Order: sequence, then structure tokens, then C-alpha cells
Amino acid sequence: MEILEFRESDIDTVFEIQQAAYKPLYEKYHDDNTNPYMESKETVLQKYMRTGTKGYLFIKNGVPVGAVRIYLFPESKSCRVSALAVHPLYQGQGIAQQALLKIEKMHSDVERWFLDTILQEAGNCHLYEKIGYKRTGKTEEINENMTLVFYEKQ
Repeated sequence: MEILEFRESDIDTVFEIQQAAYKPLYEKYHDDNTNPYMESKETVLQKYMRTGTKGYLFIKNGVPVGAVRIYLFPESKSCRVSALAVHPLYQGQGIAQQALLKIEKMHSDVERWFLDTILQEAGNCHLYEKIGYKRTGKTEEINENMTLVFYEKQ
């Protein structure tokens, strides 16, 4: 699998992957204010192009199958992982795991990685825990059906 740095011309692909990956979660949790499915293409592009942000596409057998944004904090040698998305047709194949581990190696100067995910999505929690992320103890209730759980890896 290849990890390619996001370019502005990739926005249609990234937007399509993000929409496909996050729609089922939106339909399940109705988290209007937090779900990336609710973001416009323009908002997604702005987030990928922000200063300090790096975006990556995951390519498997020549096909874009996933994407992620990371936000680097050089002063604290830390990085936030955000909007990790794997197209539903390719989920369950270890793509997110491989991609995150490769991206972490690409940013070997980062000492602390952090992210949040949906507590009720056991598969997501398992993914992050499997590659060394630990729960911080912090949670945030979004609605009666959904709670965010926070992770970090050092």
C-alpha cells in the first residue's frame, strides 16, 4: 500500500471517501455538529490546506481507498490524527492500521500522537489500541447514543 501526500487536485477523491466512510456513522448517531459526513467539500479542502496540516491518501493496487489529516504541533512534538476514513468497500483489511503506522514513521520527530473516536464503535477502539494508542481517561458525550473517547500514543 502507498501513502501519498494530499494535493489540492485530490479533493474530489478525498471528499468521496470521507462521505462514504462517515455516512453510516452519521445515520447511526445523528451527530450533526461533529461528523465529517456533514462537511462540505469546501470545508474539507480548507481543513486539508490549513497551515500545520498534512493530508494523506491511501492507495491500494492503484486505487485510492482511504485518507487522513494530521495536524502537527512542532513546539510540543505532538500530532493530532483527524478524519481517518477508509472507503467501506475496503474496510476490515488492515488499511487504516498500515497507513497510520507508516505515517507515524514518516513523522519520526513526533513524540506524542493523539486522536478521538466513538466509544460505541468497538472496532475503531480496537484498531487504535492494537497499534499502541492508550485511552487518556477523557470522554465527551455528544448525544445520548454517542460518546467520544480520547487516545494518545507516546
